[in-house]
Amino acid sequence: MSKNLLIAISLLTVLTACHRDESQLNKTCTSGCAIFNIRVGTGESSAYPVGGAHVDLVWQGPNGIFGGGGPSIDIAKGYTDAQGVINMKFKAYGNEFTNGYFSIMATGPVDYIASSRILSNIRNADTILNTSVQLPLLAYMKIVMENYDPLTPDDSFAILPSFNTYGSSITAELFATSPANGMYTNTLLHTGQSAPFDSLIYEAPTAGNQYTRFSVVMHRNGVQVDRLDSIYIPKGTTGTYRVDYEHSF
Repeated sequence: MSKNLLIAISLLTVLTACHRDESQLNKTCTSGCAIFNIRVGTGESSAYPVGGAHVDLVWQGPNGIFGGGGPSIDIAKGYTDAQGVINMKFKAYGNEFTNGYFSIMATGPVDYIASSRILSNIRNADTILNTSVQLPLLAYMKIVMENYDPLTPDDSFAILPSFNTYGSSITAELFATSPANGMYTNTLLHTGQSAPFDSLIYEAPTAGNQYTRFSVVMHRNGVQVDRLDSIYIPKGTTGTYRVDYEHSF
């Protein structure tokens, strides 16, 4: 059995800037207000509400003429109610509605994968916006690649795993966990120059209570096989996806 590794997945668009302005955080607005009604859900199609999720609304300005991070303003933060909803009411400060974009970041409460959503082209200061963010539950996946023995330099064996956050598709970063001698790189792309193997196992976190999807492309002696698959993985469990290269042609 392969050793279980906890792998960090880069899921967020992390907002970094030279100066983080918190002067407008949760500031009261009584007129000319923008209202963002945000629902946080989980599961396939984000069907189930997540109460108690922490939501952070940030405005990110464009980069300066010499590059680098643009200005960043904390607009509002708080927790969703039992229906997974939070309402954020605020007044435009400076030029939030003339350039830049808003980012909604959702985390927790426990056993969830942090997620974010970018909102661009919002130009009216009194906008009433209904939007959503999915907060995937934590599960795990195991990918088993079998019987790869390239015949020509053009042969290849590749798998791209992803899961849907209903705002973007997240590609997982997986590490090889077997064999343990480290002779294989931590990638799901093997070319004609790669060493042959009987079985290679990758493991990583993924989204629970929904489908993890797999795009498979294989080349063997001038023949290409493309495959789109998916497996439903319940939260807190491990789903295994297996592809046998030799027997796919």
